[in-house]
Amino acid sequence: MMKLKGLYILFALLFSFSLLSYAEDTTEAENPASYNSNQITHPEWFIKITDWSYFTAARVAMLSSVKIENTADIPYKDIKVRLLFYNSAGPAVGQTIATTQGVLPITIPPKSTGTYLKGGTTMGAGNQSYRVSDIQVLSATPITN
Repeated sequence: MMKLKGLYILFALLFSFSLLSYAEDTTEAENPASYNSNQITHPEWFIKITDWSYFTAARVAMLSSVKIENTADIPYKDIKVRLLFYNSAGPAVGQTIATTQGVLPITIPPKSTGTYLKGGTTMGAGNQSYRVSDIQVLSATPITN
């Protein structure tokens, strides 16, 4: 009987210690980025471009009305993207023919979806037969204060 009582006490101590080791630190609760460093080092995992509008005006590629979803707990600004273009005319129809990179000068709040750049932004040179096939998020600047 004494052995069982000792085992129960040992089990209770181990259980209490495990509960204390999993307690949340108050500094983590105040700063969402502190407990998930991936939100800082890999913002491209949390930012998704779901829809966009693109046009070419006088051989200038214009990106407008970009719909962006931010699934992170922190806001981001200055989103660096790569546009992939395919050709809609000529012998290379449907093939990826060019890429360009640029920065979207916007700030997106945490846990949000919104449409940005309604006025448009220049994204390099263009051609009337180019169409955007994909936009890839390369990086962004996290706002942690």
